[in-house]
Amino acid sequence: MIWINAVLGMLGGATRACVGLLKAMRSKTKIKWSKVLFTIITSAIIGATTGLIFDSDYKISLIAGYIGTDLLENTIKIIAKKEII
Repeated sequence: MIWINAVLGMLGGATRACVGLLKAMRSKTKIKWSKVLFTIITSAIIGATTGLIFDSDYKISLIAGYIGTDLLENTIKIIAKKEII
């Protein structure tokens, strides 16, 4: 059961990664494949963890995989900017 949550979280993260890849291709930005892989692995962990907490609904793992990695990435960006200033 935890594997289903991890796969769904990974699917959510892969969806988010695809959106990011489309943005990068449109703006002709260099794609950082390590970041894409990190996003997908992190989303699997987030999806599995969410699945353990909310055992009843698989959709939560899918959504958490998408939103969770976005939240983490933006938090890191905010912290990094504060350290520079």
